[in-house]
Amino acid sequence: MYSEIKSCLVRLLLFAAILLPTASFGQHITIIYDKNNQYQSRFLKLLSTQLAPQQNLTLTTLSTDTLSIPHLKKAPIDLIVNLDNKTTEALISSNVETTVFHALTTLSRTKNFVSCLPNCQNKHPNHYFFVLDQPPSRQLKLIQLINPNYQKIGVLATPQSKDLITKIKRIASFNKLTINDYVSNTADVRYRIDDVSKSSDIILATADTGIYNTASLSQILLTSYRYKTPIIGFSKGFIKAGALAGSVSNVDQLAQHLSEQILQFKTANDFLLNNIIYPKYFNVLSNRNVAKSLNLHFPNDVVLKAQLMADEAD
Repeated sequence: MYSEIKSCLVRLLLFAAILLPTASFGQHITIIYDKNNQYQSRFLKLLSTQLAPQQNLTLTTLSTDTLSIPHLKKAPIDLIVNLDNKTTEALISSNVETTVFHALTTLSRTKNFVSCLPNCQNKHPNHYFFVLDQPPSRQLKLIQLINPNYQKIGVLATPQSKDLITKIKRIASFNKLTINDYVSNTADVRYRIDDVSKSSDIILATADTGIYNTASLSQILLTSYRYKTPIIGFSKGFIKAGALAGSVSNVDQLAQHLSEQILQFKTANDFLLNNIIYPKYFNVLSNRNVAKSLNLHFPNDVVLKAQLMADEAD
């Protein structure tokens, strides 16, 4: 009698395993972060809060100071979420087979570790990078909304980010825009910004800290202002410092986007076609003092955002 009941239970469990989707058994997600980094800690808190209602997810946090790659590779983990840029190289070089979502990084910074970006489906098919960079199409569209007469767009890049120029050019060609591109290094920035300011209607800044950093930013803004060439920035601080405008994603929006992608994730094979994922949610910010000094008049930030969202929804 007992053996018959046991056999029946086994058959029922096997039947349930066939019928029920894998997700119903729960996914195990490990989030790697630097506990001494306030930005990463804040992002982790937001991400954990958004994922908390999901009963089929098991979240484990792992600080970089206790990280062991060999142990990580052996652990029964469905997805690794890495918030620390310094850990990126270690995860890639270790050939970890688990799918990894790298967040809070930039395209130029990631290129230092992964030269095949933006498309590494053959070489690193399980590594995806949620970059802070805004998609070039969004920034170019913003330029057109600000002033349709801006036809010559200046772009300054380092060797690490020069591949982005190719994508910007491809998108610009559809809108009959001309890209004046300059590849520079940190030492040549002050000279190159003079050239790009003189030859362009507006400058599109990329999130390349090799060019746009605390040491160079004031010189770049002063030079562009001297030639009355506005800059489209990539961060709130950049725009506040003197860039004309830009689309920017805050930490809440970045966490929301990543949490949605985590919930949609099943396997690396059917998830994404590109290793680079740009922010989905954003705001438009503008420096109206700069606009006034350049005698520029364009819709307010709320209207600009609505127009960009409508364009991306088409």
